[in-house]
Amino acid sequence: MERNVYRYYEVIVIGAGQAGLAISYYLKKEGIDHLVFERNNIASSWTDQRWDSFSLNTPNWMNLLPGELLDDSIDREAFMSRNEYVEKLQNYALQHRLPILEQHRVDAIYKHEDSEHYEVCFESGVEKGRLMTHQIVVASGAMSDYGTPDFAFQIPDRIRQINVGAYRNPDQVRGNVLIVGSGQSGVQLAEELVQANFPQKGSIYLATSLVARSPRRYRGKDMMEWLHLSGLMSQRTDQLTDLSVTKSTQPQVSGLGKYGHTISLQSLNRLGVKNLGMLEATDDKRIYFTDTVKQHIHFADKHSEMMKHKVDQYIEVSQIEFPSKQDIDAADLPDNEYKADSGILQLKFEEIDTIIWAIGYRGDFKYLKIPGLLNERQQPIHLNGQAPIDRLYYLGFPWLRMRKSGIIFGIKEDAEQLFQKIKSWIN
Repeated sequence: MERNVYRYYEVIVIGAGQAGLAISYYLKKEGIDHLVFERNNIASSWTDQRWDSFSLNTPNWMNLLPGELLDDSIDREAFMSRNEYVEKLQNYALQHRLPILEQHRVDAIYKHEDSEHYEVCFESGVEKGRLMTHQIVVASGAMSDYGTPDFAFQIPDRIRQINVGAYRNPDQVRGNVLIVGSGQSGVQLAEELVQANFPQKGSIYLATSLVARSPRRYRGKDMMEWLHLSGLMSQRTDQLTDLSVTKSTQPQVSGLGKYGHTISLQSLNRLGVKNLGMLEATDDKRIYFTDTVKQHIHFADKHSEMMKHKVDQYIEVSQIEFPSKQDIDAADLPDNEYKADSGILQLKFEEIDTIIWAIGYRGDFKYLKIPGLLNERQQPIHLNGQAPIDRLYYLGFPWLRMRKSGIIFGIKEDAEQLFQKIKSWIN
């Protein structure tokens, strides 16, 4: 049933994750009439796309939304679990009475040439409706969806295939497991599975790629805090000379454990993970991998050393006293002899029982029906979060305005800036 409800809102926000909640907080505080659409439930990406043991990769002091202060009872250096963070977001929405419509999916957003308003078409169950608004905030995330590569369909049906967004716990896998992708999710799952017991447990294989890694802690602080103190987290996107950095995969690291820990290909190898090169091709009998594990180990090790060197330089220039460099954990020691390379270049299908695809997420913006908003990859075109047309904005995307824009820590500042833009259009 469709309702032609042409009620007007000054602002409509798409998505009720941390970004949508943050801008809604400012709008509500100012008394600006707005509505937040959420296709599932508040914080659904954290519940639907993260596994049971997942913990945030940023410490508590970095996870504050607008209006929040860190309670004295909370350890600023510790890491929240997935469930703790979901509860925090849900309580935040309730506490500030944010106008959120859960289970309401936005199907289309239009803008007619002869109108200053946007038309928002939505669906909730069997009910459909339409609203009008003057301004749009797209906070649905650049990683709201995930897919499976085309060549996955050449793999025999007997091999269980699981996308990382659908993985929950080791009970879902069996036998020999191949994890494809060595970003944060891939290495964290490899570590979990190699230490877990599951049916007919066999070998854990990890198909790697060129991904940086970071030490979790260095010279008395979490590395994320050093990046903040040195100003690197506030590095502006519009001042970059090399935009390729904005497409880099998040470095390998884990927030699991009270203060998180370092993960490296060599630490996984010591636990029993067999590191492979990139998945290159499949035929009717096997999967082939590139002979590039050594390059991947070297790249990750060099990036970790580079990060520590930047910290050392910052400490020296700032002339501040911090612990020496002797607190490196074993996982961060470079693998100069490349012992973590398994040397395996192919696996027969009979050698694999489960494949986990950890090749990343993507945003789904098909609902933006306005010409010129998306590039050839169907991803948003914007400058510092501003779309090519007036009064349509993006929030919560990686490198939106700064390096920190894509993590929780950057949401508050980006939302403040966006709120000022929204206010400027209101008479």
